[in-house]
Amino acid sequence: MARTRLVSDNSGFTLIEVLIAIAIFAIGLMAMGALQTSALMGTGNVTRKTEAWAALEEQAEILKQVPFYQDVNTQTFPPALVDSAGAFGGAGRSVISPNGRYNIQWMVEDDDPFAPQPETALPGVPVGNYSVSKRITMVAIRPGGNPLTPLAQVEFVKVWWATGVP
Repeated sequence: MARTRLVSDNSGFTLIEVLIAIAIFAIGLMAMGALQTSALMGTGNVTRKTEAWAALEEQAEILKQVPFYQDVNTQTFPPALVDSAGAFGGAGRSVISPNGRYNIQWMVEDDDPFAPQPETALPGVPVGNYSVSKRITMVAIRPGGNPLTPLAQVEFVKVWWATGVP
């Protein structure tokens, strides 16, 4: 009687094993793609905020160079420095950035002057040495955006000081 020998050849992969390996590999690739997308979005956000900061700082420098008074004798302010009653934007207090991507708005608040001193050199101005200051809060937003949720914000104080002459 001849003996039959069963030869078991388990050296290959089954179809199920191959499908499972491909599924695991696909999930890994999707996770890497999601991380890449997230990184690109983060980089885009940083780029937009940097551009907004640059536009905001440029406009702040322009405002710092605007004369405090259009006419010192009548103490009239240029439109960009008129008190805005706690509101952003408005006449003379809003510009579009040079690249057109951002709306730069500012709010101007009058601050109390220092107490008067003995004399002043300005006609029509009460006697004394004192300062007049304006607190300027600037924001950069996307066109049509809300100034209360800006991309960038800066605040500074502009001061005018009257000194009396003996």
